[in-house]
Amino acid sequence: MLHIIVVRIVLGGNERLQENVQAQPRLSPPWITYFNELKNSIGADPTVTVGPLIPVGGNYIILVHALSDEKARALATLLKSFVEFGNVSVTVIVTNNENNIVNPLPCPLDAFEIAHLFQVALENNPYFEQVVVQPQLPGGLNVVFPVFAAQVIQFFNDDISNLCQTFTGVAANVFHDVMNDDVCGIPILFSTSCVPSSESTQLQNTDLTPKLFY
Repeated sequence: MLHIIVVRIVLGGNERLQENVQAQPRLSPPWITYFNELKNSIGADPTVTVGPLIPVGGNYIILVHALSDEKARALATLLKSFVEFGNVSVTVIVTNNENNIVNPLPCPLDAFEIAHLFQVALENNPYFEQVVVQPQLPGGLNVVFPVFAAQVIQFFNDDISNLCQTFTGVAANVFHDVMNDDVCGIPILFSTSCVPSSESTQLQNTDLTPKLFY
């Protein structure tokens, strides 16, 4: 009798049940957000394809395909190759124009060599402006400053805290999320352009201009 009552309740209220399910708040899993960060940053380059996101035994693989071997090698060196979200891992695999898997360049690499890799990896990316090599503090060792446009990267993300349910991140921060913080012990400091996009013809704070340009 109990079983019959349950069936009647479920079947009789099926339409209302579907409405309630649709109304439940949903959030994109962090690995989906990460994939979209990678796709909308690195994948903004017309010579790079990001995806698909491939499920493998509860974990995921993201393919990144570059049209040149040099760009593929640079991306393989600069991108995070492995990221964990709790008990779920994401592995990023870079391939070249011949669909061969490309490995990172071995250490040692100095700051100017790493800057060259950023130039190669991001030269066609609309968010990338330049890369600067200079000490973080006077008298210190050189570090690498990849500089990105003062823009945001936005995509749908089931984010109920946002009216449009989108992810919105400053471009430099999104690239920081998907690229290494250091390479061969050299810090990578992801930076936003000193010139706001709306003021590209006028530099208000001239003292912010970097001293050494790549």
